[in-house]
Amino acid sequence: MDDGWQHCNCSVRQDLDPTLPKCDGDLCFGGHCSWHDSRGMPIVRKDRFPDMKALVDFGHSRGLKVGTYLNNCICNEHGPTHYEQDVSWMVSEMSFDGVKIDSCGSSQNVSHWAELFNSTGKAIRIENCHNSWPDFDTGFCPMNFFRTGGDISPSVSSIVEEAYATVNAADLPEPRSRPGCWAYPDMSEVGNFPAGPHQQDQERTHWGLWCIVSSPLILGFDLEDSAKLDRVWDIITNTDALAVSTAWHGHPGTLIKAYPATSSKMQVVLDQCDGSHVTIGWQFEQGRLIAPKISPMKEAMCLRSETMPCPPPTTYSNGARCGLALGNCSELPPGSHWDAVQSTIQWWDGHKTTTKPRCLYANPQDFNTSAGYFVRKAPTVGLTAA
Repeated sequence: MDDGWQHCNCSVRQDLDPTLPKCDGDLCFGGHCSWHDSRGMPIVRKDRFPDMKALVDFGHSRGLKVGTYLNNCICNEHGPTHYEQDVSWMVSEMSFDGVKIDSCGSSQNVSHWAELFNSTGKAIRIENCHNSWPDFDTGFCPMNFFRTGGDISPSVSSIVEEAYATVNAADLPEPRSRPGCWAYPDMSEVGNFPAGPHQQDQERTHWGLWCIVSSPLILGFDLEDSAKLDRVWDIITNTDALAVSTAWHGHPGTLIKAYPATSSKMQVVLDQCDGSHVTIGWQFEQGRLIAPKISPMKEAMCLRSETMPCPPPTTYSNGARCGLALGNCSELPPGSHWDAVQSTIQWWDGHKTTTKPRCLYANPQDFNTSAGYFVRKAPTVGLTAA
């Protein structure tokens, strides 16, 4: 069970409970809106879950484990913590078997959560969503799996980006993704890819990639949709893929090397100013930043604001470079343009109502796996945040 079960109108996504008066979003972050009662116990949204305990019991009667979601994002509390009350409600009252602990509220101490769950005597599966990672030096891991990337979507670019996010925990002399403490790129999107000639290939590739990196395999579609279940059944029950997922030979599986794309798409990357033909000949013209014409360009191409998933450097391959896309100069978004202002190159996005431009930047490679997590970055050309 994911977010949205709470009796509360303190919603960052405006997922409002019609039985409650609307709560001022500004009050939410002061703890004035809450999904806990005066005793600190959780309050269930009855229009969605009239009898949550009956739902859990039903799942158990079918031989299933049932999990819930705490430290929520939709009903976002930044006031007092309720660790003990949440654990008592979840285990003693509702009999849940697992929990996703998000990082949007104030209860972010996963070690404390684990201590309280262990004290109940019931084994609880813990997903840690962005509160912390396993201790880099010791490997201490008070959770069963931990989110490494952002929220996933059913597209190849999203799948690849989330898979890249697991490399930090896997490409190490002693991987921090391991049995009992898995790096988790997010749920599977098999079953959710849009219809089209590549749907089956994309979903099969996605499932195989999740098996290769030892991701927990959690389905993310409605299992009561029999047509969809039938369509993906051969993928999610593929015994060869599942054997790869469950095998452990000292490593979870990770990216070894990223190869240059073979498509016609091109991007601008960071390199030496060596006077070569690929570095000379940039032009400004009517708000367009036109690239030097090189092979295999058949026409002029302009710098765009879009990025592509960026492979991190790995132990065996650290030559990847990442940047902004080049595209047809006539296809820039209406109202968008580049400007040279003093010593900066600025991008104005015509799609957004904004009073501030984004600036072009270049970062060198950062790669030191002995220093901790999040220190591996390919040399990158990009745009500052809006």
